[in-house]
Amino acid sequence: MKNSDQDRFNIVMAHLKPIEPSSGFDFEFRRRLAEAVAKKYSETPFESFTRRVAGALEGLKEALLPRTPVMVRAMAAFLFFMSAGFYVYSTQPALPIVMDVGGVVIVHRAGESVARPVTPLQELKEGDVITAQGASQLDINMMNKYTVRVKPGTTFRIAKLALRFGNGTVDIRLADGNMLVDIEKGFKGSKFIITTDAGTARALGTKFSVSSTNNKKQIMNVDVLEGNVEVNSSYRPSKTLIARQTVIVGPGQKTEVTAGDLPEPPQRLIEEEWRKLEELYQIGRKPKVLLLLKNTPDRVKQLLAPCPIYISDEKPRELPVELEDAVMKTREAIDTGDASKHIESIKILEGMVARYPRAKYNPQLLLYIGSYYEYIDHHQDAMRVFREVTKRYPESQFAGMAQCAIGIIYEEKLNDPAMAEGAFKLVLSKYPNSLEAIWVEEKLGIKKVRNMI
Repeated sequence: MKNSDQDRFNIVMAHLKPIEPSSGFDFEFRRRLAEAVAKKYSETPFESFTRRVAGALEGLKEALLPRTPVMVRAMAAFLFFMSAGFYVYSTQPALPIVMDVGGVVIVHRAGESVARPVTPLQELKEGDVITAQGASQLDINMMNKYTVRVKPGTTFRIAKLALRFGNGTVDIRLADGNMLVDIEKGFKGSKFIITTDAGTARALGTKFSVSSTNNKKQIMNVDVLEGNVEVNSSYRPSKTLIARQTVIVGPGQKTEVTAGDLPEPPQRLIEEEWRKLEELYQIGRKPKVLLLLKNTPDRVKQLLAPCPIYISDEKPRELPVELEDAVMKTREAIDTGDASKHIESIKILEGMVARYPRAKYNPQLLLYIGSYYEYIDHHQDAMRVFREVTKRYPESQFAGMAQCAIGIIYEEKLNDPAMAEGAFKLVLSKYPNSLEAIWVEEKLGIKKVRNMI
């Protein structure tokens, strides 16, 4: 090459620009690929696994990130409002409703200037002042907790109601008149208190009556059919023992408290008082299974006659169909004189008690079964059933009846005076305030001052 040509070549080469990648080639991809290949051969298997998992999680995060905050906020808001709503609901009083109104009953509601008539299914609230005018009557119910019958001429105020959930206190301020109270199992653990100017009555059991009258001084009377009632006087003399200010009134007993004085010692209910108090068994009871007995001290003799049984089923199929079958079998047995039909009827009734152990009419039904066994001269079976009554329902009036029936069977049917006397003495020791105790005292010639413990 000539020098002139060489000089021109050198000049051209000196002015050439370095070759750059074309925008049409993905040199960045190739670079990353090369780095990844190099890394693959240099990292450990564990590091590779970790890297892939991290990448997958990062991808998942990228996919869900736009939606997750919205879902979380919506769920949090839902839970908050649900919790707040439940809290507000549960802390509200459980409002009783009016089951039945007879005559003119008015309610003066707090914050309202005009009194209004009470209507069926109306809810009653704290602060309501209610008056049953003239011969009017009112039934109030809190489902599965308590039932109250307000007798004619009664005025009271609902001072406090228990909450919807958990244990609580119902406080009724009785100004004048008479109230019958039936506490149910669903109210267990809570308090039902009736307060008068003379004192207070707090339910420890199930069925009782409180009346308040003003005859120069306010007087409170408490009668108990079942369970126990704690009666306190509002009188608080400084030199009197606290224990004397309170008495426990048991089943078949009564007490009286005069304003400014201590409660009277509990006394035994007389026959007429028993009869009036047994109205409690009729309040809101559907269905009913009743023994048709006169409420007199000799009612166990009527029971073993045997006594008729009354069955009321105001709503179709509320009573088990077995009871209808038993009634038909009994009628057939009486018409035909077939003893085996009687046994079939009794077995149906016993099976019914076993299948429905919590039925409210079971005490009456068991007494009827016992009397039925005695009617067909199955004395041991009769006493077995009567003993079951004393064990299952020791606080009810039916327990005293059953124990007395056992004594009568020993004496009159089994000719065992020693066992009969033992059974009768159990009536006096376990059920001293029952009508049966009156009958046993007279039978055994026991002298006892009436109406005193």
